[in-house]
Amino acid sequence: TFDTDGNVSGLGTIGSGAITSSSTVQGTTITATTAFVPDASDGAALGTTALEFSDLYLADGAVVGFGDDQEVTLTHVADTGLLLSSDDKLQFGDSGTFIHQSSDGVLTITSDTTVDINGAVAFGGALTGITNITLTGTITDGNYTFDTSGNVSGLGTIGSGNITSTGTVQGTVIT
Repeated sequence: TFDTDGNVSGLGTIGSGAITSSSTVQGTTITATTAFVPDASDGAALGTTALEFSDLYLADGAVVGFGDDQEVTLTHVADTGLLLSSDDKLQFGDSGTFIHQSSDGVLTITSDTTVDINGAVAFGGALTGITNITLTGTITDGNYTFDTSGNVSGLGTIGSGNITSTGTVQGTVIT
């Protein structure tokens, strides 16, 4: 059936090699059997600033590639999480603040000025490369307690060959 505006209705299923339109193609569900692609690289957006999609569902092992060469990828690892491609960084605010894997088994957090951790921190390994610690509470390991005044309790007897200090050494008995 054709109406006076040129619209066709009641046709059922239409087989076609390609549908070309200079206007909008609409449907309740649009199914792609191979791929849904833009007309050129960087040639189309998925949604607009005013008409956003709501949800995105990807299969196990799906890869989201970024850049013209897909040099940065985010890969779904089934039942485990998301994997950022090997040498890439997750950046925050600018290129000077990021998290990345600097070498095998090493996670590096880098900041222009400060990494501020709000909450308890549990360490399962050694602290290395530290030049300054600013303490607003106490640090304790169950044996020793360090307070904000620089006092250490729970040390007991300290054995050492030489003790070198750039400040004052105080005590009730020094032998």
